[in-house]
Amino acid sequence: MHGETSHEVFNISYDYDFNYTYEEYYPLVTLEEENFSFRIINAICCSLIICISLPGNSFLLWVVLKKVGLSSSADCLLLHLTVSDLIFTFTLVPWTVNHIWGWIFGNLACKLFTWCIFLGLYSYMMFLTVMTVHRYVAVVYPVFASSVGNRSRIYMHISSAVAWLISVGFSLPEMIFSGTVDGPDGVFCVPNYNSMFVELFGYFTQIILFFLLPFLVIVFCHTRMGFAILQSRIRSRNHAVCVILSIAVGFFICWAPYNIFLFLFSLRSLGIFVLRESVLEVIYCITHVLAYSHCCLNPLPCMVLQCFPVLWFFLSHDNGFVNFHF
Repeated sequence: MHGETSHEVFNISYDYDFNYTYEEYYPLVTLEEENFSFRIINAICCSLIICISLPGNSFLLWVVLKKVGLSSSADCLLLHLTVSDLIFTFTLVPWTVNHIWGWIFGNLACKLFTWCIFLGLYSYMMFLTVMTVHRYVAVVYPVFASSVGNRSRIYMHISSAVAWLISVGFSLPEMIFSGTVDGPDGVFCVPNYNSMFVELFGYFTQIILFFLLPFLVIVFCHTRMGFAILQSRIRSRNHAVCVILSIAVGFFICWAPYNIFLFLFSLRSLGIFVLRESVLEVIYCITHVLAYSHCCLNPLPCMVLQCFPVLWFFLSHDNGFVNFHF
């Protein structure tokens, strides 16, 4: 939404919107005029998200490192998830500036910050999935989880390393295909794919690998944990899964609208689905703000437990505070 004209195009990437011209194939979306109001709305929403996520995740990081300590595998996984949220939050700052004043940090910083924001996004989804599986094994297969013993930390470190490697690997193409371009309103950091195939491949990779698969895993694990809880009268486990479920539901609310829209958007670019540009712009503005806000969800259970010590007691009397987050 930066400086569109009748011959320029509006491109939607995974988490943010930018404009550039496709010269060799049909453009995905075409806008007739610039809408500065959406740029302001995006900047305001991003600023609010930063103001909520930064202190919240910083507080959670302090709780994990100082008050709770890395005494269990769940603590370590929560640490990784918090780091992912902080990476995403810090990287959101230059994109907020980009919405209003354009990109003032140079081409190298454009590539670096693009890589970081996708790294934070992808690693968040990976670790949320790993944490859900971790609690699933502990709740549904407690005997096996107990028999593993100290090896659970080894498995945790291996799964964490794999999660980071996958996140780094899939975020690197975003860095490669990003760069600064001169527009009517200044210089902007934008994705610059060399073909429609490359761009659509990226869209469907995100939809399948970083939304659909994690969502299916989360739904499966919570369904099995629900049946296990029905057969168990241990109250603390019930609270634990409620906390996990709240974060999983938040994940779905944040990312389902955006990924559904991204899928319809891809169909539109192929001529299968018809959607007016003005409607597309409004829907995208709403869905990408929801997607950004995912980084605000993780600290909420921690803050609730801090504000309600009685709930803290019920959640921590046998397994520890962080274990009942995930």
